[in-house]
Amino acid sequence: MKVTSITRSTLWIPVKWVSAVLIVASTTGCPNPMAVKDDINSQFFEIRPGSKLTLHQDVSISSGQAHASFQHGKVVPGLDNYAVGCELEVRKLGPGSVSADTFTIRRAEIAQEWISRPDIMRFYRVMYLQSDSQPDVMHLTCQDWDGPLQGRDISVPEMREALGGIFSFEFAQ
Repeated sequence: MKVTSITRSTLWIPVKWVSAVLIVASTTGCPNPMAVKDDINSQFFEIRPGSKLTLHQDVSISSGQAHASFQHGKVVPGLDNYAVGCELEVRKLGPGSVSADTFTIRRAEIAQEWISRPDIMRFYRVMYLQSDSQPDVMHLTCQDWDGPLQGRDISVPEMREALGGIFSFEFAQ
């Protein structure tokens, strides 16, 4: 059995190949982070200030509540936390209503928080709203609860499914 010595040049060949593979993978296999923020189907889509949220029908706020809930395209009395649902928040407790209107999205945020460590996290997106005719409307929050490894941020298609034809979006460029 012949023993060969390993030299620097012998080690350099695999390092060159690994480096080449990593460079190719990083430049061709991974999407541009800015493109992901611009892809409306991405969970990372950036809702820019100046975007519009249109409420197509009047919505009632129940007595003692400060929000209306939406899931699977319907107004619901409460959310199933394990499916994407949204709540339209107002400043004053009901009974009351929010009239059909177009709201300007002043700011939007994506966040997560622990509900019960280490099992359940809340994944949510908040859109802060403004309307000159309805200043008591504060924001729309869409959320889903899931495990920390299974869950992910809420996407626009998921929000659209939760809101159905009750709301529509017009996104600023």
